[in-house]
Amino acid sequence: MKIRDRELVDRLAGEYVLGTLRGRARRHFERWLVSPQVGSMVKAWEERLAGLEPAVERVAPSAGVWKGIESRLGLRAREHTPAARWLALAASLLLFGIIGFFAWRQPLPTTQSVSIGETNGTIYWQVELLGENQELSVQVRNAHALEAGKAHELWILPASGNPVSLGLLPASGEAHRTLTAAQRAALVGAKQLAVSLEPAGGSPTGLPTGPVLHVAPLQPA
Repeated sequence: MKIRDRELVDRLAGEYVLGTLRGRARRHFERWLVSPQVGSMVKAWEERLAGLEPAVERVAPSAGVWKGIESRLGLRAREHTPAARWLALAASLLLFGIIGFFAWRQPLPTTQSVSIGETNGTIYWQVELLGENQELSVQVRNAHALEAGKAHELWILPASGNPVSLGLLPASGEAHRTLTAAQRAALVGAKQLAVSLEPAGGSPTGLPTGPVLHVAPLQPA
């Protein structure tokens, strides 16, 4: 490498360490780093500049600097104009009005509940019908004896007509499901729920096929 080239590379090494060498020039210089000579120049600049960093003290910008930035961006003008204040107030009132309207329109969840169990006080399932009977929630309170290959199925006993299935009851834990339109219609005026013993997959006919084990009244929560 010729001396004039060495001086050029040395200046580039200094700019590289400072971070002022950018773009294509920086990428081109990085290809030279495989050279021991270039690597030693970069290392020399790193050692030379390393002592300067502790001497640099942090200086917080003055309030005037921030005011100048806000003024150039027009932030303070928009913030303090009467029109801007009234616009912000109107937007807040509109937001609260929309929230209040939908809160007023939203019906309160009407909940019916039924405890299904034995006359001795043992409760097997706690069933709740939530939000205008849109959702069914079942919580197992005590394990119910169950034969192999069998399942417990929950039924609505409507005021008139055949029982309508609400699905299989869990053997443990909890279960939540959204009711169909037919199930919600059957609940209108219904006073009782029943549990029957069915095959593992549920009743094959859409009606109770096994013995009815429990009948419990629906109660307003």
